Amino acid sequence: MIKLRTTLKRGIVWPSLAFIIGVCMLSAIFPAATEQSLNVVKNFIFVNFNWVYVWAVTLFVIFLIYIMASSYGKIKLGSNDSKPSYSFFSWISMLFAAGMGIGLMYFSVAEPMQHYSEGVFSALPPVKRAQNAQLYTFFHWGIHAWAIYGVVGLSLAYFSYRYRLPLSLRSCFYPLLKNKIKGKWGDAIDVFALCSTFFGITTTLGFGVVQINSGLVNVHLLPDTGFVYQVLIVGVLVTLSVLSAISGVDKGVRILSNLNVVVVIILLLLVLALGPTIYLIGSFTEGIGNYINSFFSLTFNTHVYEDNTQQWFYDWTILYWAWWIS
Repeated sequence: MIKLRTTLKRGIVWPSLAFIIGVCMLSAIFPAATEQSLNVVKNFIFVNFNWVYVWAVTLFVIFLIYIMASSYGKIKLGSNDSKPSYSFFSWISMLFAAGMGIGLMYFSVAEPMQHYSEGVFSALPPVKRAQNAQLYTFFHWGIHAWAIYGVVGLSLAYFSYRYRLPLSLRSCFYPLLKNKIKGKWGDAIDVFALCSTFFGITTTLGFGVVQINSGLVNVHLLPDTGFVYQVLIVGVLVTLSVLSAISGVDKGVRILSNLNVVVVIILLLLVLALGPTIYLIGSFTEGIGNYINSFFSLTFNTHVYEDNTQQWFYDWTILYWAWWIS
């Protein structure tokens, strides 16, 4: 009898599968009741603990700036004589493709349009609404989002390549838990991380499937945006992702990421060349300046004195911070 070797741990896999499948089954069988229950939980957390997200993300940004400016920034995430395994372009491409990818393509257009047409800002002049739309989009997809990714990625890389610990979230808690990360405490951390990551990716995939389905309908490749077509699109995307992952970083992930970024750059240049070029460059320049000038006020703004925008704040900024963290 051939004995298969596996790195899967029952203490992580079974609890995670039980929770994930349980939520999925409840959502499929009792969609309305499940949505209502999850909304109650979400609203309770966002209303009562929004400040936790604001402070957490702010501390992530401050921490990374400190690391970058101090002597700690010179520590290699590998052996002291190690060299980069990939070119700077490939590294940036993999960060964007794996980190944001389809979500960025969807919201780069959808989000500013939604902010501009948002009812809570209807009293503002059109120019101010347009400026705010660009500003909040930069805020939600800018330094703060990447700081969340940066802290997690830095922690995983440091303890995996410097301490030679497993490439899992439990390793990041080694300074606090020491060898306890090998036991139930470590399993609990990895279960929490696995479930959070699964539903975070599901959110991104859901937005992407809707976008692809709508696009294929608009170019007359699909008759409608029905559920069956969306299931087929999910199947195709998941299959491509699995093939990319099992082929390794050197082949699937790197090649697909480079291809994605090249296509995005071509799309950007086409829009810039065929659209109102001067207006686009001027708008982007002003938007960057507005983002820099408003950086600290945006970072600490909880809209506590603005009753009319608090729900918008929960539905956008806090939801984004929770999404990025997951």
